[in-house]
Amino acid sequence: MIKRHHPITVIHKIYSQIRYSIIPLAAFLYNEIRAGTGQQPDWVYIAATIYGVVTGGWSILSWFRETYQLDTKVLHITKGVFTVTQRTIPLMKINNIKIEQSWLYRLLGIANVELQTSDSNADADARLVTSQKMAELLKKSIRLIENQSVIPSTKEHHVTRKEIMMLSMSSNTFLLGLPVTIAVIQHLWSWLFPTPEEEQVSFLELFKKETWGGITLDESIEVTLYLAAFLGICVIVTWLFSIGMAQFRYKGWHLSRAGDVVSIHHGWMGRKSVQIQVERIQSIRIKELMFGRLYGYASICMDCVGYSGERRVKLLIPSIRTSEVVEVLGRLLPEFGIRIPKRELQRDAIYSAAIPRLLLLALGSLIGCYFTLWFLTTVPVLYIVYKYMSYVYVNTKWEIAANLFILRNAGFNQTTVYLLRESIESISIRQSWWQRLFCIYQLEMDIDSPANVREYRMSGITKQDCDEILGWYKNKSH
Repeated sequence: MIKRHHPITVIHKIYSQIRYSIIPLAAFLYNEIRAGTGQQPDWVYIAATIYGVVTGGWSILSWFRETYQLDTKVLHITKGVFTVTQRTIPLMKINNIKIEQSWLYRLLGIANVELQTSDSNADADARLVTSQKMAELLKKSIRLIENQSVIPSTKEHHVTRKEIMMLSMSSNTFLLGLPVTIAVIQHLWSWLFPTPEEEQVSFLELFKKETWGGITLDESIEVTLYLAAFLGICVIVTWLFSIGMAQFRYKGWHLSRAGDVVSIHHGWMGRKSVQIQVERIQSIRIKELMFGRLYGYASICMDCVGYSGERRVKLLIPSIRTSEVVEVLGRLLPEFGIRIPKRELQRDAIYSAAIPRLLLLALGSLIGCYFTLWFLTTVPVLYIVYKYMSYVYVNTKWEIAANLFILRNAGFNQTTVYLLRESIESISIRQSWWQRLFCIYQLEMDIDSPANVREYRMSGITKQDCDEILGWYKNKSH
């Protein structure tokens, strides 16, 4: 039976037509509009009426001509007014299906369905706005579950509210929102309690002795307490806002696996449902964010061909206890054997990365000391930078095991990548003239559309390590 998209798509088509033409139309009519009298020439109103009628009529006609038909094995899509395009998509070629429902779509009982057939993370190959019943029928007809005998029962995992709350402490909403909150509270305070305008002074005044000469110890303690209280209030306000955003975004996150298909369901005001074939998952990435790691929580992401993911992050589980990662992934994705990498980078690798940065900071400090000796306070910064880089290189580990390449990138945020050998498209090895002095190499795993290329890059390994990894990769057929 031939079907059409929901009539609400006409509004979207009209909006798409207007938003691309509003700027040239405004520029064309600027001389007439800027008078502001409301007494425009008749041709302006006639042109606006004709444009509105043509835009609305074209949107309705294109909606009427855009149809789809679902057979037992094939999805037929036809669209176009003057130039008609017919597309046939075999259901067995569809890799991933994504179903979204905003609050308005839920009220209307419809859903936005995106189908992905290509091995890439580009836009969807087909989009349908249809009834919720039709969306469920399409999902069942695609028959993504090909082999029920591998895992006969459905495996599930639910993300709790506490886990989402812990995620909010390390989210970008919290880290990036803190400076915004400080600025907002500062301006709100100045608006509620205005003070006489004072003469603006340079920031360099803080480094002069005259500025600090008249300040007593009691005054400095009082100012410090006020500053600590102000920052504490800003942190609490930002955290509460971050908790609300995290609950809004990840509420009801439910992960399940049946056969060779992983399904992700989540959403509060808007519901989202995604089905992913396990064979399309290239790697699992366990991200331990800075604050979340202190409390034993992590996020699990993935790189999967044909799936752009939640806000391009490609989340599998937004928040989970670190102690439960092995059990949950072993139950849901036994193809990825979770283990801790133990092999270290070459010992001298830290000097190849630390020396240029430390020299640059030292040169900047020496230049600053020419103007004021206060720049000597940057000496501890040099030590902190060196200790941080030492921590990064000491705790960055890697391993090759069976069909997995494991790489743990240490830092403020620690990420451990479990990459399947058959997903690696190529391996790149490079060596700069500076790295040649320390006899180290940089290696990068190339895969299809990774979320973050740097997570597949390792710098500071020896020639023997490179040869071993290349030998492991060349034997991928065994």
